Amino acid sequence: MPISATGSDRGFTLIELIVVLAIIAVGATAVMLSLPGPERALRDSSERLAAQAAALRDEAVMSSRPMAIRLTDGGYRFEHFDGVAWVTETDKPFRAIDLPEGMTVVAVPSGEQHIRFDTTGLADPVALSLGYQGLRRTVTVNAGGGVALGG
Repeated sequence: MPISATGSDRGFTLIELIVVLAIIAVGATAVMLSLPGPERALRDSSERLAAQAAALRDEAVMSSRPMAIRLTDGGYRFEHFDGVAWVTETDKPFRAIDLPEGMTVVAVPSGEQHIRFDTTGLADPVALSLGYQGLRRTVTVNAGGGVALGG
């Protein structure tokens, strides 16, 4: 009985097939671990919103002008008050953010779509609830301007 495909019989031995299947399994595992799941996408989006809210609060204090986050369908954008009206920010790091397809952000109390920071860093208290594929995370902004991530 030949022990290699180079013998007189054509085909592969059982050992050769097992080695190939093991290589394929390792490759498939690596691909599956590198794909972002809904938990990761939700965590990344909520951490980004919290970090940008804190940076916006700091910008409101540093620039001595009121700043705000406006919730939109499918994302949010940043604004500043120019003395007459709210103007959308277009420069980094405060460009509009589009959330991943299917992710939502809602403010509690409901209907509050404009979260303002004044020139001293104080804010309208609100909880922003991000939802994605049945999962939820909360970003809370308190009256003192503090931003916190929740579960």
